[in-house]
Amino acid sequence: MLLEIRYKMKKNYLFLVILFLFGSYSSYGQSFKGDFKDALEAGDMAKAEKILLAWDFADANDPEIYVAYFNFYTVKSLEKDSTKYDMEYVRQALDYISNGIAFFPTRFDMRLGKIYMLIRIEDYKSVTAEVIKLINYSKEIDNDWKGENYSLIERPDEMLNGAVQEFQGILFSKEDPALYDDIIKISEEMLKCYPTHSQSLLNISTAYVMKKNYDKSLEALLKAVQMRPKNAVYHYNIAYVYEKKGDKENAGKHYKLAVDNASEKEQKLKEAAQKRLDLLR
Repeated sequence: MLLEIRYKMKKNYLFLVILFLFGSYSSYGQSFKGDFKDALEAGDMAKAEKILLAWDFADANDPEIYVAYFNFYTVKSLEKDSTKYDMEYVRQALDYISNGIAFFPTRFDMRLGKIYMLIRIEDYKSVTAEVIKLINYSKEIDNDWKGENYSLIERPDEMLNGAVQEFQGILFSKEDPALYDDIIKISEEMLKCYPTHSQSLLNISTAYVMKKNYDKSLEALLKAVQMRPKNAVYHYNIAYVYEKKGDKENAGKHYKLAVDNASEKEQKLKEAAQKRLDLLR
């Protein structure tokens, strides 16, 4: 079978998806932020709300307030039923984090928090739209993302690539044919902004295989292998698609290239390619 990346949705998408923002405190907001975090983790929503109101009155321009309100209403949305979201509270949570992004657009964590919430409520069209916004804004600011207190994010390129790939993986994990076009759309946007991002070509090819459009899948894979000619995974996938098209000669050629180029860490891939090669002979 196609050796795409095995996409698995993380089991513990905690509703406090960006509470890591509270890991360190600014001197001014330390008391509010720490007390709010403690109240929220203790499930004391009345106390948490009082702290929020006092914090908002003291410094309404603190970006962390938007994060706090987002987390507050996210928790509230599951207060009555831990398995079902109260969509009115979800709307409030999304409104706050959207406003936070509007005022502080370089805050990478806020954008991730919003996307994770949209995933939780299974609004995948909005997930796609927000991921595309993330990609485009990343290009606009040359990946100059910020974290809490406007601290610089280390290795922002890796952070962006990892986040986009994880969101793509979640869409793949749903195994919903309606989402394959969204995966392609996100991948094409990545390639428009980052033309050498070969992983996006692999995502496109995988989506087209799921749609049984082998010609379009092969087109993407051949572009990817031009960028990384010794990538064993790409050669294996090319071979697989050729095999699906009934082209045994080219399938054998690329299975052999997968065997020859597999690294020590890709022993299973090498064995799988060799097995397919032997079956073709």
